[in-house]
Amino acid sequence: MPRCLRRFGWVGLLGFLVLGCETAKHAGENVLYGINPVATTDALVLGVSTHGTYLLVSLAGPLAELRFFAPATEACRQVLAPDARVNYEKSGVFGRFRRDDSSCDPVGVASLAAWRDRQPRRRGPPVPRATARYHLVQQDPELIFLRGRFPLASRVNIPGGYDLVAVLPNSEPCAAVAAQGEASLEFRVAGPEPFQMLAGGPICDVFGFALPLEIPKS
Repeated sequence: MPRCLRRFGWVGLLGFLVLGCETAKHAGENVLYGINPVATTDALVLGVSTHGTYLLVSLAGPLAELRFFAPATEACRQVLAPDARVNYEKSGVFGRFRRDDSSCDPVGVASLAAWRDRQPRRRGPPVPRATARYHLVQQDPELIFLRGRFPLASRVNIPGGYDLVAVLPNSEPCAAVAAQGEASLEFRVAGPEPFQMLAGGPICDVFGFALPLEIPKS
């Protein structure tokens, strides 16, 4: 093969690889955009409570059946103030809230049945099971936050199942599950409790999932 053709071949291959990477990048962005099942809409903030590094937000309007976790930052507190009217945009995994010129990106959902029911149904075992491994990162009188491996979260298109935060009610069964550091995680395609955890005792219903947030150093 002439040298010029060999050179063109290498250049063409390099261009193909670059184009392929860019195509994959944009395809990944489209997939990420597409997994958020909530339409863009306006909503009223009914209530906000603080749980360590997270805000738990309840809404009225088309999003009334959904509760979100957001970072407990000053910016998110201003956007998601009680009685504030906000615009919810379909963006990424959990969307984006806008109010005037400010925005806040939620990092989790605390209405797993409603979130699941907005997703297309997937075929598979009626009650798939997987092992969850985790450690306690924070808790308060109402909620327990466990960070670790929760692979079945992908069943409702929540990514990061190998580094995710599961939020549990601070009840006796869930406190016992949290203390174990490992449990069987089950997912149900129908019913009021999509995710349940068992560790040799009573069942613990998972309250929500959220992306990890680093705890600020004091």
